[in-house]
Amino acid sequence: MSHDDGFAPNPYHGVLTLATCKPQLRQKSEVGNWIAGWTSRSMKAHSTPVGQERLVFLAKVAEKLSFDEYWNRYPNKRPGNGPGTLTGDNIYCPDISELEGYRIVPNYRHCTSCQKNKDLRGKYVLVCKEFYYFGGSIDSTPLEIPNTVRPNVPKGQISTGYITEDPSSFIDFVRQNAGKCKLCNY
Repeated sequence: MSHDDGFAPNPYHGVLTLATCKPQLRQKSEVGNWIAGWTSRSMKAHSTPVGQERLVFLAKVAEKLSFDEYWNRYPNKRPGNGPGTLTGDNIYCPDISELEGYRIVPNYRHCTSCQKNKDLRGKYVLVCKEFYYFGGSIDSTPLEIPNTVRPNVPKGQISTGYITEDPSSFIDFVRQNAGKCKLCNY
């Protein structure tokens, strides 16, 4: 991850959601897949060298929703609707008068047509009901993962992620460290 500010992923209101960025990941992920976000050299709060990345979040995909379904089912994830919504990621309001059928709700993060086109290419919003969010901001501490349980971690930012054949020991380690989460739901 190049930054962590609660927008993508959005860990608020009892579910972790991915509604923006990473369009290929959102399109190709399936219900039951695990997604992990790692610190990077470019993160201001926790710059880490390649091979020593820390875990920002781990989340299991429970649902893949269309943008219309997400808009209707998660109004609390819209910008400005209560705690944690400064970073609300439910920013695409169905609007048939707009190009691509959506208008962007004012938010502090995504506001250009280029970002809108990229986000909507992902076609889906991933909703994760089991998640472990350690955070990568200044006021949180990403989880250090021992090499003995460390999964395949990309050497740089990639669009779809890496597959780890048997991530069970990694997932078990994260579950055992849930007490260190900034926000979790398990």
